[in-house]
Amino acid sequence: MTERPQKPVALTYLDLYLITMSVSEPEKAMTGNEKAGETNSMIIPLRFLAVAEKFADIPAVGMAGSDATVSYRELAANVRKTAEWLGQLKPLQPIGLLSENRPEWCKLYLGILAAGGLVVPIDPLLKKDELKRVFTDAHITKLIASPRYLEISEQAIAEIENGPELVNLESIPTADIGDNPVEQNPATDPDSPAVIIFTSGTTGRSKKVILTHHNILSDIDGVFEFLNFTAGDRFLSVLPLHHTFEATCGMILPLMNGMTVYYVRELNSREIMNGLKKHKINYFISVPLLYEKLYHGIINGVKKAPPLKRAMFKTLCAMTKGMYAATKVNIGNKLFASFRKKAGMDSIKMLVSGGAPLPAEISRNFSLMGFCFIEGYGLTESSPILTVNPYQKIKFGSVGIPMSNVEIKIDNPNEKGVGEILAKGPMITPGYQDNPEETAKLLKDGWLYTGDLGRLDEEGYLFIMGRKKSLIVSAAGKNIYPEEIEAELLRSPYIFESLVFGKMGETGREEVSAVIFPDFEMLASQLNKEAENITDGEIKAVLGPEIKEICGRMADYKRIKNIEYIRHEFEKTSTKKIKRHLYQK
Repeated sequence: MTERPQKPVALTYLDLYLITMSVSEPEKAMTGNEKAGETNSMIIPLRFLAVAEKFADIPAVGMAGSDATVSYRELAANVRKTAEWLGQLKPLQPIGLLSENRPEWCKLYLGILAAGGLVVPIDPLLKKDELKRVFTDAHITKLIASPRYLEISEQAIAEIENGPELVNLESIPTADIGDNPVEQNPATDPDSPAVIIFTSGTTGRSKKVILTHHNILSDIDGVFEFLNFTAGDRFLSVLPLHHTFEATCGMILPLMNGMTVYYVRELNSREIMNGLKKHKINYFISVPLLYEKLYHGIINGVKKAPPLKRAMFKTLCAMTKGMYAATKVNIGNKLFASFRKKAGMDSIKMLVSGGAPLPAEISRNFSLMGFCFIEGYGLTESSPILTVNPYQKIKFGSVGIPMSNVEIKIDNPNEKGVGEILAKGPMITPGYQDNPEETAKLLKDGWLYTGDLGRLDEEGYLFIMGRKKSLIVSAAGKNIYPEEIEAELLRSPYIFESLVFGKMGETGREEVSAVIFPDFEMLASQLNKEAENITDGEIKAVLGPEIKEICGRMADYKRIKNIEYIRHEFEKTSTKKIKRHLYQK
């Protein structure tokens, strides 16, 4: 572990120019260690502008399927133009960003920081009531939204006293050639907050994760030291950019290394495959569900192929698996070369999975087809990456080893070595904004208590075994907090108590399920009959539409799939907490 750097003196753009000049020679490429050193004296926008000067003519961002791109020189100019448009913000003034993935996301994120503001990325799937809470809890003064989300934003703001100013993303001026935007003076302390990420709390109250410039850049530097990236490499971004995993690894990381990022218009297999082929993508990160769909799409394609090709594919699979089982040597890279080329995936250098557990079979099969496929682990509170499976020595089923600037230990392990995963490192959040109680539970003696259960093997590889918390993780990697949904349910006059949990569905994935104890007194009044005479059908007739309306106020991935009604109160502990294990079947 490296010693925590001292806070630097304030940097001006003159300092930035001198730093840029010192690394601008083409033959002096930045290494991981040099980048790690820059973290000690830079905040995110200053470091980006230095990188943009070095790689000025390389395409920075574009939309998948289009030949149009924005160069690093152009993106840097637009970052400065956005900062000029925002003007001199109050220190850490929170600015909301609500949009689908698009190149403008990058300039706005970096421009807000360059103007001294605080970025509040917002989940585009949130409904009106949820947006109202975010706008209010984050004290957002200005909301920048794409045209797709202007209407719902207007509706939410209309119900807030002194709500934020709403700005159409497409109305923000862009830089013209020859522009010389007025430089702003952003905060230059790396330990100052850069973003506030909303994640629901265990009490139904929203938690606001603070991530500093140092947190995020330290996480990127850990990845840089772990994996090899080259300026000019092409990156396909598919996950929503409000998600910390994508913002850090799919936007900031490639833009700090002179890579080109392409954004897909819609998250579907056709868009992704077209993007991979057209732009000869080198790197691609996503969640397990998408990799499972891609893999099954490949297998289904093979099944439809002529008999000879099916037999050949089956033979190659058997040969590769046999060789790997006997020698741990993967010959899939050579045997499946023509297959990858035909699929338009021969340019891929690495596939990365994160955000949720991945079946070992999927990563193994991708690897044995010649793809460099790795899995990592982290969480929003760690910016997010903590461990990565080293591509030189992958262990299928593991999420890898800690990055060089991360410590991992298992708290109170059982006889099998399984306990709660604790983490320490410069990428760990300083805590939750305005929530000292939850921060005290999260951070103890410098360690982050992840709430996840795992074990470390003799070589230091981490294996995730489950979750200590009641957190539900959807197939797409979305975090779903049961208590948040329970709080919504209890707003209904017809629900007395509720319990929400994840339950394995027929697809083998966790689904949001609920056990509900109705308020029979209210039901009796509604139905004009004695409570004991109310039938199961009548309960469903009243509560069904009620729950549907409640779910309609929440993001689709939070909707309840399975409901059970009970006719007695939940059993509780002496402290009046529901004994969850009795109902989570």
